[in-house]
Amino acid sequence: MKNIKNNLKMSNLLLKSFNLLKQIQKEIYKDFINFKFIEDIEFKFKNENFKESLQKNFFTLLMLSTFVEAGIKKERAISYGKIIIYLRQIVTSTDNVIDNEKKGLIYIKKLQNDIVKNSFITLFCQDALTKEALKISDSDNLVSIKILEKIYSIAISESLRDVSQYEIYPDAEYILKKIHAGIGGELLEISLEIPKYLEKNIKMTNYAKGLYKIGMGLQALDDFFDMDEDREQGKVNLLTSKIKYEENSIEEIKSAYLNEVMENTYKGFKVLEENGFPISKVGTKKIMKKLFELRGLKDYIFIIK
Repeated sequence: MKNIKNNLKMSNLLLKSFNLLKQIQKEIYKDFINFKFIEDIEFKFKNENFKESLQKNFFTLLMLSTFVEAGIKKERAISYGKIIIYLRQIVTSTDNVIDNEKKGLIYIKKLQNDIVKNSFITLFCQDALTKEALKISDSDNLVSIKILEKIYSIAISESLRDVSQYEIYPDAEYILKKIHAGIGGELLEISLEIPKYLEKNIKMTNYAKGLYKIGMGLQALDDFFDMDEDREQGKVNLLTSKIKYEENSIEEIKSAYLNEVMENTYKGFKVLEENGFPISKVGTKKIMKKLFELRGLKDYIFIIK
């Protein structure tokens, strides 16, 4: 009975977040409307239904759900949502330059050079983010400083991924503390950095802690999925390190690795649950199964117990 109630409450919470996301996207468009180059901008805000959005934007909806659950006023939740989208685009544009990709929610059609294009989008999003942060914080400059410091911390971790800078391949402890802490934990947690600071709401503080743990678990999962790609690109990889330094067979190491990923991710969702968020281990299992499917790991779904 408790699981049924939680599922219904979670569904209702995500639906409210979906409607909130649509309003946030409209507000973001308004931030661009007065620029002369507005016709050159393409927004990847598709007119998705709830199910489609849930599949593509789950973690954005999850973050917005924390605002609803914590009782944050709608207009403030919209501002925080805009900040999340701008942060997401800044990180994506940076990754596009590093990995030569073309991902993101905002595109400038006339800029043909990808580095110029992503640099310009990053510049605009940082400007829009700062304006939104100052608006919602009544010009508290510390808000912008906190975000930049967090971005810098993530950038430091990203800069440590190049294998060529190491004489000896890093061990798992180093990777978790120096690399995954930034590109995994803090990268997901950063979305709640401003509301955590401004709202002085204990739920938001604890939700941020939960997201950090979830981010660590998801980055470890990405390392499992991207092991071959990381090797080709000369990037440090957690699973590669474990295979290199542990004595068990590769399949035994992979199985134990995924079990550890699951347990660590469960711990993150457990923090959310303990602070009033309507998610249980059953609900977490469903989420993880979907993530495994999306990452091409169907053969390992048996790990989710």
